[in-house]
Amino acid sequence: MLQINVSQLCMSRADETAPALEQIPAMQRRRLSGIAKLALSSAIHSLNSEAVDYIVWASQYGDEHKTLKILADVLQDQTPSPTQFSTSVHNAIAGLYSILCQDATPSTSLAASWSEALIEAYAWLKTSGRPNARVLVVYYDEALPAIYQEAPLFNAFAMSAIIALEAANLQLDMHALSNHRHKYLDAQNFYDFWQQSEQDLKHPQTQAWQKC
Repeated sequence: MLQINVSQLCMSRADETAPALEQIPAMQRRRLSGIAKLALSSAIHSLNSEAVDYIVWASQYGDEHKTLKILADVLQDQTPSPTQFSTSVHNAIAGLYSILCQDATPSTSLAASWSEALIEAYAWLKTSGRPNARVLVVYYDEALPAIYQEAPLFNAFAMSAIIALEAANLQLDMHALSNHRHKYLDAQNFYDFWQQSEQDLKHPQTQAWQKC
């Protein structure tokens, strides 16, 4: 059972008006994909001008729309755009954040769920040796392109929070985690869980997450 402190939880959704990314110049902001804007907006909002010691970026699909565009260009015997390729890799958003926000905080990018990203943050905090260390965790995803006919449709979103070890307010049972085929469900379920009061929580013994 892992115990961590979760604070400054932020959810950014594509179907809602997201705060403008004033920290990023307009020309560069216009070049960002929709999912990149959501991820950066959520991360910046959680940080609220504060600093962390490490960042965990997590997504199941990443910016798959760009990858599909590259494959389409290859099928048409066109040379893929180097810019398109460099911003399609799984750690592209982490790199964009570091460059555009001028933040050299060490980070990692995972193909993982929200809960798996929390475990990664916990592992880093336990082994870093830094007192009062904090980790920013950012999960982001959007539905796959229509060519993936069996993939579910959902609104793109990003969720972020600051994770620490002191003053734990969440217990996470790794053995009780749901093995979602579609990892975005884990993030959405956690957000709903975190918004509930203790009185509203149903059957907490069956959940991987418990407030403490």
